[in-house]
Amino acid sequence: MRAVRLLPVLAFLLLISYFAFVAADDPPKPASVERVPWTTSRVVGSPDPPPPYRAVNAFPQIKFHHPLLLAAAPGSDRLFVAEEDGKLFSFRNSPDAKAELFFDVKAEFTTLKQTPDATEFDKLYGLVFHPKFAENRYCYVCYTVKGKPKNLPEGSRVSRFSVTTTDPPRLDPASEVIVLTYLQGGHNGGDLHFGNDGMLYITTGDSADPNPPDVLKTGQDITDLEAAILRIDVDHKDAGKQYAIPKDNPFVGVKIGDKPARPEVWAYGFRNPWRMSFDRATGDLWLGDVGWELWEMVHRIERGGNYGWPIVEGRQPVRGDVRAGPTPIRPPMIEIPHTAGASVTGGYVYRGKKFPELVGAYVFGDWETRRIWAARFDGDRLKSMVELTHPNVRVVAFGQDNAGELYVLDYDSGTVQTLARNDAKNNPSAFPRTLSTTGVFASVKDHTLAPGVYPFTINAHQWQDYATAEHFVALPNTSSILDHEEKKKLQGGRADWHSFRLHFPKDAVLVKTITLEKRRVETQLLHFDGEDWRGYSYAWRADQSDADLVAADGAEKEFSIPDAKFPGGKREQVWTYHSRSQCLQCHNSWAAYALAFEPEQLNRGDQLTRLGELGILKRMGRGDKPKPPYTAAELAKQPKLADPHAEGATLDKRARAYLHANCGHCHRFGGGGAVDFELHSGANIKNEKLWNAAPTRGTMDLPNAKIIAPGSPENSVLYLRMAKFGRGRMPHLGSEFPDQIALHTIADWIHRLDPKNTYGLFETLPFVDADFSFPDKDGLDKALRSPLNAMGLARATGVGLPKESTRQRVLSAVATMPDSDLRDLFVGYLPRTGERKLGVNPRPQTIFAKTGNADRGKEVFWAQKTLCQTCHQIDGKGTAVGPDLSQIGKTRSREELLESILDPSRRIEPAFQPFLLKMLDGRAVTGLLVKRDEKEVVLKDAQNKEVRVAKDDIDTLQPARESIMPTGALSDLTAQQAADLIEYLVSRK
Repeated sequence: MRAVRLLPVLAFLLLISYFAFVAADDPPKPASVERVPWTTSRVVGSPDPPPPYRAVNAFPQIKFHHPLLLAAAPGSDRLFVAEEDGKLFSFRNSPDAKAELFFDVKAEFTTLKQTPDATEFDKLYGLVFHPKFAENRYCYVCYTVKGKPKNLPEGSRVSRFSVTTTDPPRLDPASEVIVLTYLQGGHNGGDLHFGNDGMLYITTGDSADPNPPDVLKTGQDITDLEAAILRIDVDHKDAGKQYAIPKDNPFVGVKIGDKPARPEVWAYGFRNPWRMSFDRATGDLWLGDVGWELWEMVHRIERGGNYGWPIVEGRQPVRGDVRAGPTPIRPPMIEIPHTAGASVTGGYVYRGKKFPELVGAYVFGDWETRRIWAARFDGDRLKSMVELTHPNVRVVAFGQDNAGELYVLDYDSGTVQTLARNDAKNNPSAFPRTLSTTGVFASVKDHTLAPGVYPFTINAHQWQDYATAEHFVALPNTSSILDHEEKKKLQGGRADWHSFRLHFPKDAVLVKTITLEKRRVETQLLHFDGEDWRGYSYAWRADQSDADLVAADGAEKEFSIPDAKFPGGKREQVWTYHSRSQCLQCHNSWAAYALAFEPEQLNRGDQLTRLGELGILKRMGRGDKPKPPYTAAELAKQPKLADPHAEGATLDKRARAYLHANCGHCHRFGGGGAVDFELHSGANIKNEKLWNAAPTRGTMDLPNAKIIAPGSPENSVLYLRMAKFGRGRMPHLGSEFPDQIALHTIADWIHRLDPKNTYGLFETLPFVDADFSFPDKDGLDKALRSPLNAMGLARATGVGLPKESTRQRVLSAVATMPDSDLRDLFVGYLPRTGERKLGVNPRPQTIFAKTGNADRGKEVFWAQKTLCQTCHQIDGKGTAVGPDLSQIGKTRSREELLESILDPSRRIEPAFQPFLLKMLDGRAVTGLLVKRDEKEVVLKDAQNKEVRVAKDDIDTLQPARESIMPTGALSDLTAQQAADLIEYLVSRK
């Protein structure tokens, strides 16, 4: 075959396509710089019902400085609070109580020099009273001392003290007996509780800073005391100790290699355990463990339990170079994504009398987002989790009094809060249900902005399936967005663990109206309520007169749009109005929420200067000193995203800008991406997790697959995921069609990452004759089996390049191909038959709205196209790659079953944890670990084939972050078929 120079033709078609769907969006400049106030806003509050409870100050006359814990003493009506800097106070359990000093560890403790190299007191972490306190007057305190080296081997200390019988009581500093010490470091644990068995339980962390994760490799090591829950008997003593080892501790007498396990260890595998508690009714031990990058965890602790750190964070793999401990990894009872929480605070199972409806619920919270939840369980399964209060308490710890009533410590205000029923919980919200009542537009029908609402433009647009977008900013009255020269933490916002460059005023609104083929389809509002950002969608009516607030779980609408590249000359397009929780997957705190309104996007012409002159954007220098608007010289030095479609920018800048706008909000530390490379504008593309890195989500049948294979788009899964339709496509939110302009850019960018390649990939494509004909059918079939040729042919098909007769030959050949990722490059151009399929990102409500039939679902399960039987068995039939589903209905609800299919990597059972094996020759295999010994490693792949690799040929072996079950398993099913399948699985009991 002759090589064909396609660049001029492709470039011309792409240029036409660009003007067809990318807004030419430089709005006219205002006639003057006089700011008009926005006074018509109705975007306040929330359309969601108020929470059932509110937090109230239980002891109005008491205020502490950075309190860390609250404890009760048996036989006493007093409560005790410890401050971070070492002071402990007691007070009577009465609303008019006043706090009285109980002990000042920093000022009064006498045994500092008993720890070698200790120089001073550090922090106080734990306090608990002996179950027989009324008789022996003992309490136990955990605190740390610091010195040199930084991590003191015995710097964390659990000490016993005696308490006076005076009123108020005092702790006697001279009575200190050091019971136990362990390594002091970044994550110390230090919580103390007596179990119903009378034993003292102690939490310890991994004694390290957040990054890199578990640098000491202590999480799975039970030969030390770190990253564990310890259990000791303080009423007896073994030789040389101030305590005894309970004989039923799980690792008594156990050896790990040549080293004895520490017999104090009760459970292990924790990162930064922050607050544990015992259910006084059942004796169950509950623990909150602060996560690393993606998840927060709550565990119900079992004897000898392994909770995974640092091999996993929740169920997501972290470190594959750490050998697992002697017991199996247990999944958490609750996993909270970092879109909802970022530093869990363990709580209590409520057993009080004040709120009968909460009895038996585990109440816990999150320090960073200030949320408080009540969770209920059905055995080992989370049954429900309800948010209890408006998030306005910095939840550092929970406590309970002797009657079982619950208290919450607010670290910021220093107050002790309790719950009260919210009288407003049944009051309807006045939040605007139509776009016309938001106050954003003077005329919604004419799309005319209200006075004080201003348009802005951005450099790099998000790809939204051929739609265009207009952006607006609305700030109450004449308030301003503060642009800090040095990033600062928010004051009072729920994301104040981050530092942000831009600080928005309360009730600021960012607006985006999306138009598809000259019809407005959606207007999105991003609202900052003073504490958090919330996203709302309004769906435009058919007559374009107004738009209606979309329900919290989202919605869908079908469009049929003339487009010659698609079957019948029409593009059948389903517009998805995303759920409010999906909005926050992209608009997350790690990406600074306001994705479009960021300086790199706004630095376009003199726009930043004009926004400054209007007072919309105020520059703040060092020391919060105001600065004048940007000058032209200053703008030239500011970060700036390129327009991905503008030929004036370099190829590298255009490619990086596209990845930033479409991928970078998730693919960044903490952003929620299931794979942990970064794609935002400041990312290092040559990072080892991206550049020439083996993919953790499978090779997609690419030869020598890499995430980015420099010089080879045909070996780069980043390109293939962008280019394909169906399951595994990226981005997985906001788009179901490939962006042909971006594919041209990204393919050439990857091609030129190899310095030897001086020409664009699509300048020559060696797969067809000049007239796009094929010598014979074998030539076409061969082209479709080659990643490079198939990708090139799909690109040509996507821009409508082949003549119609050739196009039909290609699609006819594709229609007979078996399912594969290469076939998915074309499937969007095949005719649709029958009822509409769910596609790659179906809404659960679309499925649950259908009444399922188990008999029909059985047929769906065993049908060849669903591939269920290729990985699962039922009643001995099928293939045993994944879990046996014969009785899956006993342990999974409908909601959980659907979640496991739609997002299989969210919860990976430890027994089915996939591993990624990289060979020295660059090849990679992903599969379940069958065998690992001194000679070889055996993996079982998704096709149930065993892959054997000699140990000498292995570069690395580590847990993969993704399930071997592919995403998009329901994409080729209708909603009814999916409902039938779920009903069949639920019936398996």
